[in-house]
Amino acid sequence: MSDIIQVSAPGKLIISGEHAVVYGYPALVTAINRRLTVVLVKGKRKIQSEIPIGCGMGSSAAYAVATSATNILLKNKKLDLEIINDVAYKVEKKRHGNPSGVDNTVSTYGGFLWYRKESENLKLFSPIKVKRAFPKVYLIDTGRPVESTKEMVASVAKLYKKDPLSTEIIFRKIERVSKNFLKYLQGENIVGFSNLIKENEVLLEKLGVVSNSTIKLIRKIEKNGGAAKISGAGGWKDKSGILLVYHKDINKLKNFAKREKLELIEIQLGEEGVRIEK
Repeated sequence: MSDIIQVSAPGKLIISGEHAVVYGYPALVTAINRRLTVVLVKGKRKIQSEIPIGCGMGSSAAYAVATSATNILLKNKKLDLEIINDVAYKVEKKRHGNPSGVDNTVSTYGGFLWYRKESENLKLFSPIKVKRAFPKVYLIDTGRPVESTKEMVASVAKLYKKDPLSTEIIFRKIERVSKNFLKYLQGENIVGFSNLIKENEVLLEKLGVVSNSTIKLIRKIEKNGGAAKISGAGGWKDKSGILLVYHKDINKLKNFAKREKLELIEIQLGEEGVRIEK
């Protein structure tokens, strides 16, 4: 075994299905080209990360996955993705209370995944064979939410307990949007890519996971001809984390961002999962 071990795991982007995925509905997720690396030098760890913390890009899951993989390598064992994912999920449970498991799964396996948590002991996921490239999207970081992921999951649970029927209706509508995104990736013709993003965002707003300041920004993006949605647990007091942003006219989007003094973050989707770095 080398004196230096380096393992990296990718961040993630939820295209559709956040919060609903906790209740057994599907989520469409992808690994992105922002990675967290655990470097082990003679027993000492250094953490190197390109993933913003607490903004919905799966930084904690990437850490859990990379650390789990490092521990396996320390035992002179080969990387077993199933074991890595299982251990990382247990770490995520301690941190977030009742996570769906989607973040650690896509960070482990990479690519585009269709994920569904049937029960605590049965989580189904399938790699998606992409037949059509996903349109060019950007990220805008609205800032780290005041609330933790655990708190946001709990707030939706409270809403669900108070009004299960209405909440289930929202979840079913989110599922329909997720399936339409999936159809797009699989080469089927769908009407209105922008409208899917807008519909998804409105449904998340109905769950109460988007702050007023973030809603105002999203409406500005829509008025400019684009579409945006939160991607992750969100936040309702002030900031809401990462926004997934799409516009048919990229130059128009860039000019808007410049006027509003917003940073557009370029990303690549469908990236590789956990891996050993040389």
